[in-house]
Amino acid sequence: MRRIGFLSAILLGVLATAAPVPGQAQANAGSYFFVLLNRPANVPQMSKEAGEKLQAEHMANIHKLGAENKLVIAGPFLDDTAVRGIFVMQAGSAAQAQEWADSDPAVRAGRLSPEVHGPWPIDARNIHAESTPPALEKYSLVMMRRGDNWNPNSPLYLEAMKQHPDFVKQMTEQGNLAIGGVFPLNDTGELRAVEIYRIGPEQTAALVQQDPLVKAGLVKVEIHSWGTARGILPSGQPLQ
Repeated sequence: MRRIGFLSAILLGVLATAAPVPGQAQANAGSYFFVLLNRPANVPQMSKEAGEKLQAEHMANIHKLGAENKLVIAGPFLDDTAVRGIFVMQAGSAAQAQEWADSDPAVRAGRLSPEVHGPWPIDARNIHAESTPPALEKYSLVMMRRGDNWNPNSPLYLEAMKQHPDFVKQMTEQGNLAIGGVFPLNDTGELRAVEIYRIGPEQTAALVQQDPLVKAGLVKVEIHSWGTARGILPSGQPLQ
């Protein structure tokens, strides 16, 4: 019951979020930061009434951050995982993105724990206003964590990083990839890159194996079903 409640809270908040119109993201100063919303190990228990009140506050905060052009993409994971959803913040620094993520009532209540990465070098031209009427579309979100061969000083790493942008361009032009990017080296976390595919998880898994970062063993791949409001990203799959 707890899982359904907070998945719904994120989902409804996404559909209420005012996403930036084309061009607005570039005009608003700041870089993009990717925020994982994790479920803490010991989630505080709440009554039904308190949970409903927290959901309403959570959605109101998502709407507020979106209207202020601080939150440009948001959405829930659609599979059963400890990672509940994501925010993509446009902020001046990771610390500022962390501050905005921490302002979420569900975070303050200990129901969600934000993990900030970035800057995330994504193409702002692929971020748009949501379509009307509001609806959710499904994507395959690929998290790439540090692999056995991860070594920024190695020739293998340098060659794979050189080839990676061409792969991203190819996947985008073929209509497979909505958005994605590699985090800078000064982001020292295990998560090294995130790519959001417009296709199903099985087809995504096959294509991701062609990614130079994966072929070189620099990263390990974790694929999740994920959703966001229709129109914000290049079209995904309808949510059944």
